[in-house]
Amino acid sequence: MRRRWRRADPRQAISIALAPGVHRLSEPVRFGREDSGTAAIPLVVYGAADGSTRLVGSVPLVPAPDGIPRDLDATLLVDRGAKLRVYRLPAAVTGQRIQEPRTLARRDAPVHLALFDRAGALWPARWPNTGWARTASDVSVSSHNETKASFALADGRSARWRREPELWAEGYWRWNWLFETFPVAAVAPDHLTLEATPYEGIASGARFRIVHALSELDAPGEWWRDAGWGVVLLWPRDPSDAVEVAVTDTLLNVEGASHLRIQALTLEQAQGDLVRISDAADVVISGSRLRRSAGRALSIERSTASGLERSTVAETGIGGVRLSGGDRPSLIPAGLFVRDCRISDYAQSARTQSPAIMVDGVGQTVEGNYIHDTDEYAIHLRGNEHRVAWNEITRILSESTDSGVIYSGRDWSARGSVIEHNYLHDIRAAPGFEIKGIYLDDMASGITVRDNLFVRVDQPIFLGGGRDNRIIENLFVDSSPAIHVDARGRTWAQDAITDPLSELRAAYAAMPVGGKLWRKRYPGLATILADDPAAARNSLTDNVFLNSEPFRFGDLARSGEQNLTRNIGPAGLRLAPLTRSDEQVASRKESVKQFENVLDATNALVRRRDYDRMERSILLKPFEDNRPGHP
Repeated sequence: MRRRWRRADPRQAISIALAPGVHRLSEPVRFGREDSGTAAIPLVVYGAADGSTRLVGSVPLVPAPDGIPRDLDATLLVDRGAKLRVYRLPAAVTGQRIQEPRTLARRDAPVHLALFDRAGALWPARWPNTGWARTASDVSVSSHNETKASFALADGRSARWRREPELWAEGYWRWNWLFETFPVAAVAPDHLTLEATPYEGIASGARFRIVHALSELDAPGEWWRDAGWGVVLLWPRDPSDAVEVAVTDTLLNVEGASHLRIQALTLEQAQGDLVRISDAADVVISGSRLRRSAGRALSIERSTASGLERSTVAETGIGGVRLSGGDRPSLIPAGLFVRDCRISDYAQSARTQSPAIMVDGVGQTVEGNYIHDTDEYAIHLRGNEHRVAWNEITRILSESTDSGVIYSGRDWSARGSVIEHNYLHDIRAAPGFEIKGIYLDDMASGITVRDNLFVRVDQPIFLGGGRDNRIIENLFVDSSPAIHVDARGRTWAQDAITDPLSELRAAYAAMPVGGKLWRKRYPGLATILADDPAAARNSLTDNVFLNSEPFRFGDLARSGEQNLTRNIGPAGLRLAPLTRSDEQVASRKESVKQFENVLDATNALVRRRDYDRMERSILLKPFEDNRPGHP
């Protein structure tokens, strides 16, 4: 009908109001080119102002009349009558995979079986229920098939898994910055064999867990699927709760549409990404809640002037939002954005390589967001000319190591981005791990980090071998070492520079760095290979350090190769250093008089900092998550 109206009178404004309540989708709602509005009169789809309009990609499960199949009794280790519920699955999802393999090379959003109750996602039965198991010392690549890897277990627990038909294993197999998931190919006494070899193999003592084992169905929130019988066995968190299964891979699929507004909706419970936007222009989602997906909340690609604003994102299996658009060779920006959003509890299943916001292409904006309380990192920058500003980020990276809150790396040509006016606080590594704040990894170059505030952040700015980075007018409080600089291209990462087939060199060769446009925008990039490319040369100026070690140089980085001017510590501010008794110095400047003095003193010496603008969470209170157990 809306298409007929549009054809009859293109000047007519069309708004689609969705009533409060639950609207269940068995397939995605699609918007195509024919559904487009105009720049002056966009098509508007909106729900109730109180957020009670819900688009849901799941259906309630009904109890299986025959109960637990008898052939499963021998494997069950719990009281079948008192604990478990049995539900019949819809035919469309009966044979769906429990998981999808997830590796360093394969990080796309999955489409797999996803169950939910009132409190959120439920998970396949696993061992251990909390924490991690550890691989034993006997680790090898299987001799009969070099694509598979085996590892030993420290006890005889694997005997109970020999009859499991769909067993998976996931873990930090080699590095604690990479979480990978694989099907189990074989179970032997004290050994497991994976269907594929993790990135760089398996380490002794690596953290892992077993997933989807009927014999481990022993805790509330766990389930196990029997594909043959078409049922799922569940130990409910609350026996009175309804249980639902996602039946659609995405809720909204926008392809080729333009001038579209989606407002005041709750979008939840899909097998993959909640919303996908591609080849579109001027598509904006605002004032909405996106949550509980097996994939991301939102993916935008090959689009322009589109994004998410004044919304919340929570409880996603992979990351939060992906922005990809623009043309790198011609440096044409896409103008995609995430603004004034609250993002938390993302990457619940992926755990690594799945940030709150993945940015790629040219000219995207991440502004005014509050990102908090998750195990994963916040923002990943790829490409050119992005802006990351006025974001508050806290309490993340609780399980990772060698990870950064805001990350970019391995591409000399990914230049021109600006990271400014952000507020990072209370981000510390777990015991035995190490993390960074703004992490310009493996020769990342040509990025400006300006006027950011760091309070109680480990290694807040970390430059890993790059050059032409501008680190200026940042304030560090109780954050050491404040600025790390190394020249890893001269030591352990030398091959990345000298090998023409390395990831760094391949990315450099893919861009027209010798063309007129690139030579003008990025002077010196075209001749970098002839200009001591391993040297780390950066500008580190006008930074202020309070109770923080200012600089650390490593891997043959030389302080004399940096521009180090007008950096000041407490003495320059005429302030006494903070002591341990001053831990009440809080994350908001109005709370402690001494912190106000620091800001006032720095404002007198460098460009004025308006940190009050960073209190974005005050603006976001109407969109705060109100699920049970959350304030």
